[in-house]
Order: sequence, then C-alpha cells, then structure tokens
Amino acid sequence: MASHAIHSVFKGVAEYFTPVLQSSNFKEKGVLTPEEFVKAGDQLVFNCRTWKWAPGKEGLVKPYLPKDKQFLITRNVPSLKRATDYALSDAKETVVEDGNGDEGWVSTHNDQESKRKAQGKEKEEEYETIEIKDEVKATPSPAQPAPASNGTGPAPGGEAEEDEDEIPDMDDFEEDNIETDPNILLTNHIKEGETGSEGKTPGPASGGILRVTEPEDNIERTRTYDISITYDKYYRTPRIFLFGYDKTRQPLSTKQIMEDISADHAHKTVTVDPHPHLEVPHASIHPCKHAPVMLRICERMEEENIRKLIEKKTMELKKAGKKDIKPKDLEPTKEEAAKAAIKVEQYLFLFLKFISSVIPTIEYDYTF
Repeated sequence: MASHAIHSVFKGVAEYFTPVLQSSNFKEKGVLTPEEFVKAGDQLVFNCRTWKWAPGKEGLVKPYLPKDKQFLITRNVPSLKRATDYALSDAKETVVEDGNGDEGWVSTHNDQESKRKAQGKEKEEEYETIEIKDEVKATPSPAQPAPASNGTGPAPGGEAEEDEDEIPDMDDFEEDNIETDPNILLTNHIKEGETGSEGKTPGPASGGILRVTEPEDNIERTRTYDISITYDKYYRTPRIFLFGYDKTRQPLSTKQIMEDISADHAHKTVTVDPHPHLEVPHASIHPCKHAPVMLRICERMEEENIRKLIEKKTMELKKAGKKDIKPKDLEPTKEEAAKAAIKVEQYLFLFLKFISSVIPTIEYDYTF
C-alpha cells in the first residue's frame, strides 16, 4: 500500500509536467492523443447507446478535453458470478503480448466461444434427426348436425356417432345457451378490499374465487457496476475505473470488488484510486501496459485482415483461370491496405475486449 501511495504521488507530479500529446502515435506505439480519444469515444457512444459522455465535477475539468466529454460511463452492468466461480484451470489462454516476468499479457476464458459453438452444433444435429412424413392425413371435416329425432329411434342415416368425435360449430352457440356455474364468481363482482358477510374474503365454498397475487418483483437481484473510461495523460491511453454495488444497491467494499477481478490481476494491476473526474475512490486497472498490448492487438488484427484479403485475391485469380500466380499479383493496393488497417475509431472496442480478461465476471459485452 505504501509503495502504491508513493507511486500515485510521483505519477501525479509527473503527469502535471507531461505535455499533452499532439501528434498521433497510434500506429507506432498504441497511444492516443486527447483528440483521438474523443473520436474513439464518439464512435463507442454512437454504436453502443448504453455508453454516455460525462462532464465530471467542476474544478476537475481537464483543459485538453471538451467540457462535456471528460470521460465515458456505462451504468448498472451486471456481474452474475465471482471470479472464483470460473474453472480457471480449464480455461484456455491466448498469449497476446510476450514478455519477461510480469511484462506479458494473456487473454483468458477463450473457451467460452468454442463451447457456445459446440452447443449450437449439437442443436443443429438434433434438429437434423427430426423426420417429416410425406403423407399427412387430412383432418376430417366436422360432421353436419343430424336432423332432430322424434324420440322413437335413432336418427335417419345409420347409427348415432359419438359426440366426442364431432367438432362443434361455435356459430351454433348463443349467449342465452351458456350456462354459468353458481360456484364461480367473476372477478368484476368483487371490488378491491371487499369481504364476505362474515368478514372473510369470498372463496370457492362461498361462491367466490381464490385470489392469487404475483410476486412484487420477478427481477433477479445481482451485483452491478458503473464502468467509466478516462484519458490518462501520463500513459496517453484510456483507463478503466469501476464502482460496484451489491444486490441492495449498497457500495461494494474493496475486498468484494477484488472477488470480481481475475486472480492474475487482483491487487496487482487493479488498485483503488480516486476517480480523476469525481474524486470518489474507484477500483482502477493500471494503464502501464495498455499501450504495448493495444499495439500488438491492432497489429495482429491488421495481419489477419491482410491474410483474408490475400486469400480472397488468390481465389479470384484462380477463378479467372490464372495458373501462374506470383506474389506481386497478391500485393494489396493502397486502397485495400487502408481498408484492412485498424482505425483509431475502433480503438475502444478492442480496448474493452482486452479489459475483459481482467474483469471476466462483469458482463459489459452486451453493451456493444
């Protein structure tokens, strides 16, 4: 705790003297300028309506950001499970950033998507076993009402058919023919709070009905979090702040919040610090490794986009009948390369995917 306090003081002083980043280093270092942060935030708000811009408190406004766009926030994000509820030993991991000691970063819980796909495949196989018969018997038409009998014998035309085999015509019914059960009392005969002659609520035995009330609330109560994204001037990256509530909307303690943090990050990269725009203590994910990790994620996504582009061009050339395909034929044009490149507007979407490895129990994926 003492070392964290010393680092916080040092960072505060260093941030004060750190100049605002003016030129874009998004492609080279994975960092953002304040203008790029706002641009990425605008895209997040546009695509995901649960995210909003917030101005923060007066006196805490950062001059390098618009007054009405100081930070991003989404509220009441559910957290149904604790981090210990996940079978971490069975969870698959993907190395995103290699490094020595604590320098690397891995993405956990990657088996969740494969499990969902496997379940979907099982459903498809189950559906495929359904047999549809070629012949479907036509439903017999309702029998015509037989002429009235004089009571001396069966109706003309043969033996009388059983009533249960006939489908009655609703047009033959009239309101006058409908019989009412005296033991049933319609609800509109009972006024709110009305009781019987003996001071009891009417029931079936007294010619009334039994009232059944629904529960007042069918909503499942769970932990929720307010998640905010700020711009860190010192590290020049976004930074996540968390404020949690229990089932009764009471603030979570630090110990309770750490229950929702991955064991690899709790009390290490996640600490409690004052929110830079609200001054209220929040759990915060330290941004010291954000830039190199985001740079690597963007590079890998661009590589994947280029690979798919080359595959597409190869198939098109083969389809056109070209046999001798050279590497030069597969080189992307400037327009194609620009289309495959990761845009700064995509930054926060990728950033939130990266953060999900730190807070796997907070289900904010529904927000985008």
